[in-house]
Amino acid sequence: MEFLSLIWLIFLPIIAALIIMFPRFPNHQVLVRRFAKWFASFHFIYALFFLLFFDTGMYGMSYEKELTFFGMSWLKSLGISAKFAVDGIALLLVVLTTFIVLITLFMSKMHIRSKHKLYYSLVFLLESSILGIFCAKDMFVFFVFWELSLIPLYFLISQWGNQEARRAATKFTVISFVANMFLFFGMLLLYYYNFAVSNVLTANIDSLNMNEKIYPLWFQITVFINFIIGFCIRVPFVPFHFWYPDVQSKASAPVNILLAGVLLCTGVYGIIRFNIQVFPEIFKLFAPVLMVWGIVNIVYAGGLAIIQAGIKKIAAYAQISSTGFIMLGLACLNTAGFNGAVFTALASAIVYSALFTVISSIQFRTKTTYITSLGGLGQVMPKCMHLSLIICFCAIGVPFLMMFTPKLMVLTGAMLSNLEQQLLVKIAAFIGLCAIIVSAGYILYFFYKVFCSVLLEQWKKVKDLSVQETSVLSVFCLVIIYFGIYPMSIVQIYQSVSSIILDILQV
Repeated sequence: MEFLSLIWLIFLPIIAALIIMFPRFPNHQVLVRRFAKWFASFHFIYALFFLLFFDTGMYGMSYEKELTFFGMSWLKSLGISAKFAVDGIALLLVVLTTFIVLITLFMSKMHIRSKHKLYYSLVFLLESSILGIFCAKDMFVFFVFWELSLIPLYFLISQWGNQEARRAATKFTVISFVANMFLFFGMLLLYYYNFAVSNVLTANIDSLNMNEKIYPLWFQITVFINFIIGFCIRVPFVPFHFWYPDVQSKASAPVNILLAGVLLCTGVYGIIRFNIQVFPEIFKLFAPVLMVWGIVNIVYAGGLAIIQAGIKKIAAYAQISSTGFIMLGLACLNTAGFNGAVFTALASAIVYSALFTVISSIQFRTKTTYITSLGGLGQVMPKCMHLSLIICFCAIGVPFLMMFTPKLMVLTGAMLSNLEQQLLVKIAAFIGLCAIIVSAGYILYFFYKVFCSVLLEQWKKVKDLSVQETSVLSVFCLVIIYFGIYPMSIVQIYQSVSSIILDILQV
């Protein structure tokens, strides 16, 4: 369809940010908030049209567009062009991003009390940078958007969080910058070595598949490790996870939703697009190590979730634990594992965004996130309790809810994996199964302590969810139930992509 342009999809939020920051735009919080919500709604619907007209059976990229400057490619002499395209995985992540941003803006009304023009402009700038990451076909354009996302994130965390938010934002930015240097160094090595052996300057991701006869093994391993470090810090995987619970516990509630729903998916996407598609042989070589890494992530982060005193940190560590299933699924090197890993990334983003939405509503009313200070809220917030029960059941993988199918697919993929280390594979699958039982413990503990224990005196006058909060959480629950009952409606969108990637891996 001619009216569907990835260029407009990516850069429209920047235009919205400029409109809001324009001096003549009224500096009135209601007008700014309404404009932001109406624009985000339009943008989400526009993204849905891409999904509606997407050919799920197409093997390759769709909606390919190039941003030219006076009819010329960007940095053409260096082989760098601003080309954008999406496949099934990228398109789902694009729609997810626009959805999470819309939800975030609806929840911002309660929590954002100052600097409204700056806040909403930064959210739209972050949205554009994330969409650019998912749509970029050029390695250096990908990196430009990857770096650009750090700017709005720093200010969103530091300016609207609690008293310690600035320190957490600084730590996150410094860690991310160091990780990005690994990433950029790997890209430069790949770019220049590719030119040395082929005499062609190109940064197009699709043209960078490694050939073992041309690229020596040591070189591929070096670049692979640089990429995996750069991406795993953002996912985040243990031991690069420590920034995430710290930031989540200190950032404002809407930023919690953005981080849980959007940021972590960028790291997973980077691993799929670079570590798997560009280095298939090295990924197969490292698959047993990555499988163990995934299991360590599940167990270690799950153990830390049990001992946390704050409900934000419990949710943060629970999400980190769920990312271990993503790595486990990718390392299985089969269809069930890969499809389950991608589905887990999408489901985790939805479920934990919903859980942080619940936490934001509780924090707004009680002004605390300490689990020992909360109790019995189900008596005064019955709507919140009932909607939270669906979300918590989904997080632990109850059948017919969104998280059940991807975890089942990952564990099935682990059991059927053809890796040579069969004992390791079976142990990994068993530990993953046990971890689901453990996760039920700390998620249900969270639910019981917050909603079902003895109602404390100071919370007897707490009000239930507003119409807006009820609507947002109801939408989350409908998504969770629908894709729990009809999981293949998601899988079929990226199934052709998984076939291509598994062909590249030659498994």
